[in-house]
Amino acid sequence: MTTYSPSARSVTPLLLLFSFAVALPLVVLSFYNHPSPTDDYCFANTSMRYGFWQSQQIYYDGWSGRFFHNFLVHGSPLTFGWYEGYKIYPIVLLSLLALSFYAFASQWLYNAFVFNTKLAFAAGLFVGFVATLTSLSEYLYWYAGMACYSLSSVFLLFLLAVLLAHQRRGFGFEPGHLLLESLLILGIIGSSETSMVMVMSVLGMIAFGELVLRRRLSIATLILLVVGAIGCYYLISAPGNAIRMGSNPNSRDIPLTLLSSLQFAVGYVARQIFLTPLLPLSLLYVPVAYRLTANRPLPTYLRIHPLLALLHGAVTVLILISLHFYAVGVAPAYRLVNLINLVFWLSWGYNLTLLVVVFRPQPESWQRFARPITIVALLWVAVAIGTGPVLPMAYGDWISGRAAQYDQAMQERYNQMAQVGDDTARVSPLSVYPASLFMEDVKSDPNHLWNRCWADYYHKKTIVLKDSPAPTAH
Repeated sequence: MTTYSPSARSVTPLLLLFSFAVALPLVVLSFYNHPSPTDDYCFANTSMRYGFWQSQQIYYDGWSGRFFHNFLVHGSPLTFGWYEGYKIYPIVLLSLLALSFYAFASQWLYNAFVFNTKLAFAAGLFVGFVATLTSLSEYLYWYAGMACYSLSSVFLLFLLAVLLAHQRRGFGFEPGHLLLESLLILGIIGSSETSMVMVMSVLGMIAFGELVLRRRLSIATLILLVVGAIGCYYLISAPGNAIRMGSNPNSRDIPLTLLSSLQFAVGYVARQIFLTPLLPLSLLYVPVAYRLTANRPLPTYLRIHPLLALLHGAVTVLILISLHFYAVGVAPAYRLVNLINLVFWLSWGYNLTLLVVVFRPQPESWQRFARPITIVALLWVAVAIGTGPVLPMAYGDWISGRAAQYDQAMQERYNQMAQVGDDTARVSPLSVYPASLFMEDVKSDPNHLWNRCWADYYHKKTIVLKDSPAPTAH
């Protein structure tokens, strides 16, 4: 990302190499992916039994107001019996994620930098985010999780890119920009409550910046706030939300939520800073931020006081952490932490840029250290992603053959389930499963929801899991 020394010329190809190293096993593993007993079959059954539109109303009234998520899961490949779709959509999602990072990078840096710098910036973000996913399976390979959380992260990055492009044109009343922004906002809000907080935080920051610096709100901001408010209303007011919240006795405990969220946040921030490539990538980004903020006057979003931006980022991350404590009474699920990671990284980069605006050290004070800093930072990134949670697991599942064994075992199960005339399907537990792909199997209790949904999908009365040694986790 840096452009201030001969060694910096290697930053772009090396970050692209890191990106390839991260993406390669994820693409290969996609060809071994299968629908999960966790929710996938239940959504498909509802859609096949009651129809696509009626099933969404059933879920909206009876369980969840996530209207965009409901739209996607009730049109899943499983609904059409298209198992190959589960091998294709992870690749599509990964491609969209990479494209969204570049779209954001190209608009954030815009015409102040050449293509190579924008590409390096996007590659750094891609590597940092994907290589430190808390749960790879829930982000990339679980269809219900993709529809609820993963796609909203992609939409957020595209939204930021469109907002930046709109801002350069004065952030006025431009129907094309406003329509695209509104659709992205509604898609994000309709995905989950976590996504809702994510996007409303962005809109709130835009409105706050305009009020502080211009003493007024633009018509575009007002329109987007109204669109966001409408989306929030339909998400929060859904009858199903009250039913879902009421089913958990530990929900809505405010003292527990506040205390637990603060305790979780301390450990979370420490892990992000010291156990991810965040610091070395920040070192590579500082010279970029220095050049980005050189031209005056600065855009509105770069004239916010760093303390206010830091407070905004900290509050946003804390609220995202607290959502699961408030709703369920326990720490955020890994799929939620994946989204929190993205918000944390984006907020970190934004605040780092604002600090460069304020302090602006003279180039002479750090250019003589440019070469060793660049080399150390790149080595640090390589070590961080190589020892992180994703690469060892993904390459291990691929190279060891665990993913292939899992794929073969699932194909055998499908053949068994397709047999006619047997109302009870007795399946053996998987002898091995790839942790990068696998979430949950059917349960030993034939009345468990996952068993019943899988049985219904294949027109069986019950599915019984045979007594066998427990599968080996890797």
